[in-house]
Amino acid sequence: MKITRRHLLALSAGTAAAGAIGAGGLAISWWDTPAQAPFQNLSSDEAAFVRAWAGASFPATELTPIDGAQAKLDHFFDEMVGVMPVDTAKLLRLLINGLNALPLTTDGAHFTQLDPATQKQVFETWTHTDVSAFRSATQSLVLLLGMGWSTHPQVAPTMQKLHSCGYGR
Repeated sequence: MKITRRHLLALSAGTAAAGAIGAGGLAISWWDTPAQAPFQNLSSDEAAFVRAWAGASFPATELTPIDGAQAKLDHFFDEMVGVMPVDTAKLLRLLINGLNALPLTTDGAHFTQLDPATQKQVFETWTHTDVSAFRSATQSLVLLLGMGWSTHPQVAPTMQKLHSCGYGR
């Protein structure tokens, strides 16, 4: 049998369709993942990603000796997701699952399985990418977690000193 251009086109279309179906199935499984204790709204994988992302987003400094991972922002995020509209919360959880799985294509592991230095490198790449929609999504997640980090009892006094506009009142 001679392979024609039509055969190649059919094969490539079939491969693309199979990939889309697989990705769609994966997204559907992420869409309604049940929460796991001690969380009310997040699965343990989602909470682990939030902790890792928070650690990359908010490193410890001399002024703020606690990093985002130590600040237990997974619990803050869990509570925040609980008061959001249902679809918004599901979209955020879908984003978290997608971001956690994305390094599989480049680093061979989930974001949560990468060492902290690689997590920071991936974080920097994603939050400064030229792809504006992706950059906005990652930076929005940083902003949401920043609300919890900046009000953490070990961080808030530093933030109050840095912002004379009445922060913390």
